[in-house]
Parts: sequence; C-alpha cells; structure tokens
Amino acid sequence: MSECKLPRELVLDTSVAVKFHVPEENHEKARQVQDALEDGSASMLAPGTMLPEVFNAFWQKYRRKELTHAEVRQGWELISELPLNFYAPEDLMSRAAEISLESGVIIYDALFLALAEDAETVVLTADDKLLKAIEGTPYASLAQPLESVGTLLQ
Repeated sequence: MSECKLPRELVLDTSVAVKFHVPEENHEKARQVQDALEDGSASMLAPGTMLPEVFNAFWQKYRRKELTHAEVRQGWELISELPLNFYAPEDLMSRAAEISLESGVIIYDALFLALAEDAETVVLTADDKLLKAIEGTPYASLAQPLESVGTLLQ
C-alpha cells in the first residue's frame, strides 16, 4: 500500500507573497514557495487581510516608481489566482490582540501568528522586523525566515 503524503501546511506572510512577483532579495526562494503551492506539495494559509496588504505593497512600489501600473496588475492577478486558504480576521482577532499586547508586534502581523498557532504550523516570512520583534518571546517558534524554505518544504 502506498503512503499518501499530505502537503506541508504553512502560513504565508505578505512579505513572501509580494516576492512571488517582485524580483527583490530572496525572490528565488519565494518562487520555491509559489511552485510548491502551485504543484500541491504545500498548502498555504493566510488571514483575509493579506490580499489588501499585498495590493498595498504593490501600490507603494508603484508610487516609488519600482513597478508600473501593468506590473501592479500582473502581480495582483498572480496573487489573487493562487490557491490560498483564507481565514476571517475576526475569527483570529481575540488571540491576535493578546499576541500583539504580549509581544509588541502590530496587529496585522499578530493575525498571521495567531493563525499559525491555531493551525499548529509556522508563518513563513521575509519580514526581519517581525522576526526580531518576537525573538526571545513565547511566539518565536511561530515564524520562520524565508531562507529556511528548503527545510520547511521537505
């Protein structure tokens, strides 16, 4: 009898999702995540706030003349068509508020951490400020840097 391998479930941080489209530092590692998501070897979770955050990041890059309108549209199409599993922020908000108060991270980041805690997985992030903020707290184990993608997707 063959063993059915379930996809690795991770929480996808906005910082990684943006790198799927934008060729910046660690773009290739982010593309590994995108490939795993598209081929079904990984399942990605995110709070519903991620989509507005991603578009806002693209918009900010447009305002700084790092992306054109067409590139913003292409990036938005890419992200909005991915098979992501979104969770209602209101379902995560109570725990996220506690995480925010205890760790000092902004509520938007705390939503990702609350989801990772609830799903018993980790947030895959390229946000060094988030990683530094939770360093030494009980929440440090809930997030992993994008650089560790190879290990996480094994």
